[in-house]
Amino acid sequence: MAASTNKYLQIFADLRDQIWAGKYVAGQQLPSENELAKTYRVSRITSKRALQELADTGLVERRQGSGTFMRPGFQIHHHTKQILLVIPFAMEAGLGDYIAGIKSVLTTNDQDLIVIENNHFTLEAPEKLRTQYDGVIFYPQDLATELTTINQLLLAHFPTVLIDQTATGLPVPSVVADNTQGGRLATTTLIDSGHQRIAFLSQTGLTLTLNSSVAQRYFGYLQALSEHDLSGATDPQLAYSLTKDHFKNLLDYVTTQKISAIVCENDILAIQLLDHLQKINVAVPEQLSLIGFDNISKTAISQPQLTTIAQDFHEIGRQAALLLEQRIENPYEPKIAQITVPVELMSRLSIQTMNTEGAK
Repeated sequence: MAASTNKYLQIFADLRDQIWAGKYVAGQQLPSENELAKTYRVSRITSKRALQELADTGLVERRQGSGTFMRPGFQIHHHTKQILLVIPFAMEAGLGDYIAGIKSVLTTNDQDLIVIENNHFTLEAPEKLRTQYDGVIFYPQDLATELTTINQLLLAHFPTVLIDQTATGLPVPSVVADNTQGGRLATTTLIDSGHQRIAFLSQTGLTLTLNSSVAQRYFGYLQALSEHDLSGATDPQLAYSLTKDHFKNLLDYVTTQKISAIVCENDILAIQLLDHLQKINVAVPEQLSLIGFDNISKTAISQPQLTTIAQDFHEIGRQAALLLEQRIENPYEPKIAQITVPVELMSRLSIQTMNTEGAK
């Protein structure tokens, strides 16, 4: 059995290497099971297994009664040793150390990283992009409007990995934080501190972005309330509208609904809200507790320091780079990995514990 397994692996590896060396072109037929069996002096079962394994990589097609053929459109591209990171914010915004995580992988492969913002990324033609880069790590700014670009990359088999969001139904690898668990953790932290009337605020239209990281955080919020039999959840439309016009209607909502704590979709919103509450003389956390998401640098120096859910940006970047290297090695691989990176609570000073009756 061991000898047969070694032979099957040898045939598979030899054919794969020959393909990437350019021996076969798109649509060309590969040696038959019988031919391989004679060449390698193995059984037909062994050669068949090697060909099927090769088909599982997406490089070839098995046609019943006809044989094994190179996939249509197969191309070999010379590596540029440059990777592109498309991200919707400048690195100085303090939104995470993705780059260090990505570079920890690229450095070992002697690759360079080029970083641009989404609004500077134009896709004239995937083939032109391929002459400059080996692959792209893409952080969607507005997934709905960027799907056309992502589709073009996928159809051209240009190695692509998404971070922060997944594109449901599309064959594109992605790495995301565990946003649902993060929303649940944020809300549970407030509940464990005695809060029962908890609001959720978002600057993102949740009903329009059901697949977004924010929508997942909102679902985690709902999940935590349900698990503790708490009512009064902020509905998606209200979560969005309460952030409009500099939180114009928020104080009335907080007062009438007896809200004692707020989960914000991210730290940027939480810090904006913190500034607003200070201007209208609402004390945090004495009158209203706040929790954010992302653990950006400003949370550690805000007044008070903001409790938040931390994403492991370094690990997200590292995992994205590892996935991209796999796609570069074989852009036709049909298996699409989706990786979720755990989050953790950063407990600071923006949450106050309430007594069991819910009064501060």
